[in-house]
Amino acid sequence: MAVVKAAQAERETKGERTRRRIMAEARAMIDEMGIEAISQEAVARRVGITQSALRHHFPTRDGMFDAIFDHVFASFYRSGEAILLETGLEPRQRLIRLCELHLNYVRRESDRVALESFAHYLHKPDLFARQSHWYHWIAGHYAALLGAIRPDLNEGERQGRALAILTMSVGAWVTIGRSRPDWPGLPGDTASAGLLAAIEHLIDS
Repeated sequence: MAVVKAAQAERETKGERTRRRIMAEARAMIDEMGIEAISQEAVARRVGITQSALRHHFPTRDGMFDAIFDHVFASFYRSGEAILLETGLEPRQRLIRLCELHLNYVRRESDRVALESFAHYLHKPDLFARQSHWYHWIAGHYAALLGAIRPDLNEGERQGRALAILTMSVGAWVTIGRSRPDWPGLPGDTASAGLLAAIEHLIDS
């Protein structure tokens, strides 16, 4: 992985490196203080470039946030797609891997950035449509995998359980996100393990 990243860095132009730095620093600022407190001037200062240089890459503040959230969303989308394309997995293994991916992502990444992105998407029709498409896409795969695992379930039952799995995974940002204190009686990763056990119950019961 380090070798791949080094090769990618070598192929980047100066402008691409600057754009990546802007997005990384602005994303860190979102985690620290939230969108409302962030200006293009503050981001430029943090990156160590002029405001005109920043505006060359992101003419507007909203455009900068659009790009950041779209990048975060697309990265997670690609991770889910990789599991769906991975060979040699039984349907139940594949479904559990998808759920583990989501819950591990919640535990590892910034819930503040995720929740800010949800609010930002509500006011951006194009991004909101992409997010909705992804929800339907992943829930559709959940339902198809449930059908392969549990042929006794009818279409409505498969779709309902798929929606419940997605709701538990997305809702985890609110309950077990990185900035949340541990739940009483569920320290560390045992909270996400509990959610995964509930998902397994939905699959198997």
